[in-house]
Amino acid sequence: MNSLILQKAKQAYSEGKNVTEFLRSEFQESQNTSEIIEIAYDLQAGSYIEWVNLNRKKYQLYCSELAEFLDIHLSNQNSILDVGTGELTTLSLMLNELKSPILQVYAFDISWSRLFKGREFFNNNCHVKDMSIIPFVADMKSIPLRSKSIDIVTSSHTLEPNGKNLRELLKELFRVAKTKCVLFEPSYELNSDEGKQRMERLGFIRDIEGAVTSLGGKVLDIKPLVNPSNPLNPTACYVIEPPELLNVKKHDEPIFSVPGSDYSLAKNTDFYVSSDTGLLFPILANIPVLKMQSGILGNSYFNTDQAHLLWPR
Repeated sequence: MNSLILQKAKQAYSEGKNVTEFLRSEFQESQNTSEIIEIAYDLQAGSYIEWVNLNRKKYQLYCSELAEFLDIHLSNQNSILDVGTGELTTLSLMLNELKSPILQVYAFDISWSRLFKGREFFNNNCHVKDMSIIPFVADMKSIPLRSKSIDIVTSSHTLEPNGKNLRELLKELFRVAKTKCVLFEPSYELNSDEGKQRMERLGFIRDIEGAVTSLGGKVLDIKPLVNPSNPLNPTACYVIEPPELLNVKKHDEPIFSVPGSDYSLAKNTDFYVSSDTGLLFPILANIPVLKMQSGILGNSYFNTDQAHLLWPR
């Protein structure tokens, strides 16, 4: 990342400017990129927790409604993946309300700082007995889990800022999802004229149903939520059946992989490693950083008996 841009973005944020709009101008982009989203969200780390703590009653209604919709689809499901989980606020409060037991909960965000802040919120606010989650840093364009290894994929306003890349992101969600995607995302089609203009200005998604259909998936249901956080950004529950993928192996359980692939990763003390590719991915404060741009090419790690030949004594 460009250090000068990061400094300018921090200044823009401190002045109360919209960081994504500022960065789009700096990078001369018409839509949000992964880098823009990561910088903007990282600068905001902790702000969502503060807002939830100040608006707990209102937000609890939203999370309870999410749990009610999601519960319908969790019968006999073992694992869920919460994409773009942010500071774990929505996930933590939603899990409290679920009636169906879940064995494995995975959650990722593009911002390490948000997960770092959110892990403490989860520990203090999720009261499900023996519930634990596996947080990790990832880019939704290349999810570091093997194909067809997660029972249910869910989200809460995660696809939202990715209007330019909606089909690409859905395609990756479909790769890892076994049975359904239950996505809680803003609906451009159900919005007011003022809300639509706002979504257009911010580069938000639209026509989820059309994108799903074009990829071979099926939208089984679309239901608006009664308790959206922002009336100008109304949430709808999209229940989606992913398409069958030819020549793609289904996996029984989630295992970390090289992002966007089925090459499994093994864990050592400081890294997740791939003997297939020679890549190593760091673990920072017990949070794996599994983005391709964070990978370190280290084939010598897998051939340590010959490492001395590469460095003179």
